[in-house]
Amino acid sequence: MKNIFRGVLILLSLSSVSCQWIGSTSPSWKVNKKLYNKAEAAETEVVVSIWDQKAWLLDAEGMVILKTDVSTGVPGKDTPVGKHKVLEKMKQKRSNRYGKYVDIKTRKPVVEKSWLHEGPVPAGSVYEGTEMPYWMRLTWSGVGVHVGDFKKRTRASFGCIRVHEDAQPLIFGKTLVGTGVTVFEKSLLEKMAEKESFGWGLNY
Repeated sequence: MKNIFRGVLILLSLSSVSCQWIGSTSPSWKVNKKLYNKAEAAETEVVVSIWDQKAWLLDAEGMVILKTDVSTGVPGKDTPVGKHKVLEKMKQKRSNRYGKYVDIKTRKPVVEKSWLHEGPVPAGSVYEGTEMPYWMRLTWSGVGVHVGDFKKRTRASFGCIRVHEDAQPLIFGKTLVGTGVTVFEKSLLEKMAEKESFGWGLNY
């Protein structure tokens, strides 16, 4: 009985560290609060791995301040790899490309996916872009980093990088227009593991 009880305690402690049960499809994130508080926004950078579906916020020494699950573009709408810089920052942003048509009076959806709609705007409706909070633009063609819904390790966007709703405001708070954001195709897990130090009481 003691061994069974000990096993249950271990599982409970693991779930409290990750804030997710093992096998969960919900995205997760971690932050080193000490490094986060010390970091200067002018000296940080962001790296993203499409293979891992993760992003890391790094300080001036290249140490990991925060890591989070992300969702990049689906095949055919791939997130562009390479070196980018934050071109624009907005706490509140709506897409001018992806959204829905809603009734002017009731605000109820008339057409759920406006980008699939052909013909004129439905009578009595108006376009409402999808919300993209804590927007950080990477390209002038519409790719950016922002809060968004997604399942863990699932590419779901049309090119943008969707981030956990609790993690993206922290990344937003420690970056500036001009901050470097590098997107890699390859895995970065092993490399980043050498730069991580979260420990007990610093996660989530």
